[in-house]
Amino acid sequence: MSDLSATPDSVLEETPRFKTLISEYENGVEQRRAKWSTPIREFNLTFRNRNASEYGTALAFFTGKTGALTSFTWTNPNNSTEYTVRFKDDSLKFTRTGYQIYHYEYSLVVVK
Repeated sequence: MSDLSATPDSVLEETPRFKTLISEYENGVEQRRAKWSTPIREFNLTFRNRNASEYGTALAFFTGKTGALTSFTWTNPNNSTEYTVRFKDDSLKFTRTGYQIYHYEYSLVVVK
C-alpha cells in the first residue's frame, strides 16, 4: 500500500523530462549529449474543494516528509502503477476557497 493515498481530482498531469548537456565551442559548434538515458517523470496532482480534515492530513504528510527531503511511495490512479517519489519543492501552497474548504497541489518527482 502506498504512503500517499489521497486521490487527486480527475485531471492528473504527467511530464517526462530529459536532461541534455550542451557544450558550446568558440567556433559556434555545439555538442549535445543526454545525461539520462530515460526521462525523469513528474506528476502534478490537484486537490480542489477539500475539507479541513483532508487539509490537515495533507499538511501533516508534507511536513512529515520534510518537504522534498524524504521519498515515499505513491500509486498513479490512472494505471495503478506504484512509484517511489518525492515532493518537487520544499514549499506547499494551500488556498482557502471557502469556509473550511481548501485547494492545493502536489508536484511529485519519481526517484531513480
